[in-house]
Amino acid sequence: MVSLGGYATSNQVAQGTATDVQMTITNVGTGAVEGVTLRVQVPSGLTYTNTVSVAENGDAVRSADISPVSRDATVTWGSWTIGPGSPGLLSQVVVTAQFSATGASGAAAIVPQVFATGYSSALTGAALTLQVTPAPSLDLTLRASPSSVKAGGTISYVATITNTGSGSAPGTVLSVTLPSDFDYQSTNSTSGNASTGGATYPVVGSVIPNWIGFDIPGEGSGGPGVLSLTFQVKVLPDVGAGVYQASATVVAGTGSSSENQLQLNFTGLAPVQVTGP
Repeated sequence: MVSLGGYATSNQVAQGTATDVQMTITNVGTGAVEGVTLRVQVPSGLTYTNTVSVAENGDAVRSADISPVSRDATVTWGSWTIGPGSPGLLSQVVVTAQFSATGASGAAAIVPQVFATGYSSALTGAALTLQVTPAPSLDLTLRASPSSVKAGGTISYVATITNTGSGSAPGTVLSVTLPSDFDYQSTNSTSGNASTGGATYPVVGSVIPNWIGFDIPGEGSGGPGVLSLTFQVKVLPDVGAGVYQASATVVAGTGSSSENQLQLNFTGLAPVQVTGP
């Protein structure tokens, strides 16, 4: 006779993030139970990613290596012989699996089932309901104009962050690492449907200008959420001839209680040819 229980590291999972689900099979009877397997039908909205760990405690011994494959629709682990244990030492199998929120937002119920030799029906555990919540999906483009300039000249950059996810990206921060001796001068314009209230802008002369505190909405019937920033950069007179590129980092909130921040890094952006003085 066995019992079945489980819990998740977070019952709220933002789209694009993951949570670990732990399921525990315990022998609560006086005799050994053989051929024990654990099965889960993966619900809509979630994708099985991998098995984090499998632990046998007490008189639990694995008798066959049955393991699921990433993205299986039905995941099965097994099989075990689980003895009756002893006073103060439970015989258990503890399986921890990772599930990613890859589908639409809404409730997704994980219902574990245990099968065993000699038992005609499965033992069904209590449903573990996970709430898949909307989350942002961000991308960045950075363009330079002109793409060729003499040392001592000025370049206009346009940085555009696009949110094609279902959730907003609160508190978005953009950091651009300019090439050496390229100095930020000013932000000329801000456009798009992002909220700019309370946002802060870089300090003149910054080599790594930071724009902080923008809220970019998710995609709706009118299209994606967009934040576009146009800013001026001075190329110092002593910059040698060559091709210079920028890099950037975007950080934003996700709405998830377990993974509440998204960070994206971009390199090799907006090449500029400096032709010399």
